[in-house]
Amino acid sequence: MVNNATIMYSWIFMVLFLIAMIYMGWLGMMKTKNSDDFATARSSYGFITLGLAITATIASGSTFMGMPGLAYSMGAPSLWYPILYPIATVFGMLLIASYVKKFGDKFGTRTIPEFMGERFNSDFLRIVLALVSILLIFYVVSQFVAAATMFQTMMGLDYKYGLFLTGIVLAAYVFMGGSHSDIMTDAVQGFLMLVIALVVIVTFLTGGGVEGGFSGMMDLIKERRPEGSLDVLFKPGDITYGSAWLVFLLFVAHIPFSILPHIGNKFMAIKSGKELKRLVMFCTIVATTLPAMTLGGLLGIALIDPSANIAADQVIPVLFNELFPPIIAGLFAVAVLSAIMSTSDGLIVSLTQILANDIYRKTIVPRQGIAPEKAEKVEMMISRYGTFVVLGAAILMAWNPPQSLSVFLWIGIGGIVSATAGPLCVGTLWKRSTKTAAITSMLAGSISYWVIYLPIGFGFTNPFGAAGISVLIGMAAMYIVTLATAKPTEKEIERVFGSNDISA
Repeated sequence: MVNNATIMYSWIFMVLFLIAMIYMGWLGMMKTKNSDDFATARSSYGFITLGLAITATIASGSTFMGMPGLAYSMGAPSLWYPILYPIATVFGMLLIASYVKKFGDKFGTRTIPEFMGERFNSDFLRIVLALVSILLIFYVVSQFVAAATMFQTMMGLDYKYGLFLTGIVLAAYVFMGGSHSDIMTDAVQGFLMLVIALVVIVTFLTGGGVEGGFSGMMDLIKERRPEGSLDVLFKPGDITYGSAWLVFLLFVAHIPFSILPHIGNKFMAIKSGKELKRLVMFCTIVATTLPAMTLGGLLGIALIDPSANIAADQVIPVLFNELFPPIIAGLFAVAVLSAIMSTSDGLIVSLTQILANDIYRKTIVPRQGIAPEKAEKVEMMISRYGTFVVLGAAILMAWNPPQSLSVFLWIGIGGIVSATAGPLCVGTLWKRSTKTAAITSMLAGSISYWVIYLPIGFGFTNPFGAAGISVLIGMAAMYIVTLATAKPTEKEIERVFGSNDISA
């Protein structure tokens, strides 16, 4: 379905892209002087660079392939996802980004689990949240599947070779520069993603490639997907888009999304509080633009011959090949791959820091009395070589791809947001919050998710809905248990918030 010219140009642009990523990995290595640099790139970047990096990290392979795939197979009801998830994510960012930055600088925290452990003075909370964060591996796997599918569709490379190529590229630049490499490469990738999203928006609004333009496109969508035309809000019986309640749960599930470990730690890299305000405004604009890629799935309904029988997640690369000259289609293929890489690298850094920071530096070192110089050296080694452990696990798990990327990645995300919603969204903002409440909330949210979602429980097979219910349970538990337990001492409140920082 992809012609030889497109494959050739895709490879040319891909080689240039990979060279640029590795070069920035080298630049990141030059900036990395110690393990804190590797983990956080603390106070190093302005709002534009970091804003592009954060929004690129949020908008993963699911945004650029999975969501258009859902729109292609389902039609308009699936648009709830790209409309609501950036709004919920930015809302969560507005609530807690400044506190992550402030407390992160104050305590020198490097990860979200460590931040929570310091906030509530609880090693137990930190360790359990670190272990829960291992679920991010599902997110990594979904990115590998998306990358390998792109290589297969646009470049004629066998799926399994695409997995290995993805792993090799990520290993090269993440190993070198950690968070510095992650942020710099993500900023470039975010710019490419923004360009391609704008092109898709314009192409959709003009009905590009469809006889009759926009109105002709609408007619074809209604003819080919009558249950998914733009005048249909919900899809009765669907586990995700079947009702307003399910859509509401999808929104709730994404409120803690911006403080997932691979996103939340990037707030520590902003230069100052003033830059942070600009960062949130910039992220709001870009984060609500990138998910408009989903419109490409609707355009695909009208433009791609139904007899082609393509896999849903392939709709964007196939659409590019149908609409644009080979040289442009090849360039766009690299831009879509940017969406995948920009999330994968942050996830890998976060997963290595579970081993290097949360387990080794914060748990083993103080208990074993290891000298600081030796601890620093070992931590850096774990950070770098842990990259290969994560990549190896991801390749093995991605060997047989799941049916839907958007749903598969939420197996892991749902478990994390359910565990962290109470301690983060309530506990970070409310001085009155207690350690007991944070631990109870974490356990209540996490257990609720697995009981609701897994077949051994209620068998609620929609991970967004299961996560949304569990987030609400976790927040409620945080509030109720806080009121039922003794208020923290003034000394403890001052340790965390300082004097008169935040109203009780």
